Amino acid sequence: MFIAISGISGSGKNTVMHHLTKMRSNLKILERSTATTRERRESDETYQTYIYMSEEEFKKGIDKGIFIEYENVHGFYYGTLKEAFRKVIEDKENDYARDIDVKGVINLKKYLTGKVDMVTIFLDAPDEELKSRLLKRGESKERAEARLSRGKLERSYKDNYDLVIENIDLNSTLQIINDFIDKRRGIK
Repeated sequence: MFIAISGISGSGKNTVMHHLTKMRSNLKILERSTATTRERRESDETYQTYIYMSEEEFKKGIDKGIFIEYENVHGFYYGTLKEAFRKVIEDKENDYARDIDVKGVINLKKYLTGKVDMVTIFLDAPDEELKSRLLKRGESKERAEARLSRGKLERSYKDNYDLVIENIDLNSTLQIINDFIDKRRGIK
């Protein structure tokens, strides 16, 4: 199973994924599955999810067809690497999770249909809470506002998701997701 988690900046995507892996022994974060042109963050070292490229390298990757999908988000390119999903498709023992942009989820559904079961989760929170979280993680006020300005677009995709959660309380969010995955697996 592949679990795609989307949401507005500051909604807790990486935090939720990290905690879910502690709750579910067969759930792994799909590492190094996304290429990006953005700068590294301190938390990137913990999750090992990105391959960093210059814009020139990224555009060469587009030309070579190495991405399932790609998009320019907040002035940086992000692309989902085809090679990374070979493991998801072939590994029948483990489930994998990754944060994926709202448009990327649509393309991933097309790519993975018939190859692996996919669960899509959209995380949201009130704008003031999101802004507060972004500022706490070190974003400037201007950068936080720029990231939140995309929220209206991202929220317009919520109907494409299996599960939509307002992530105010982490424990509650984790329980809802865990129960949903169990139900999807036929465990409960």
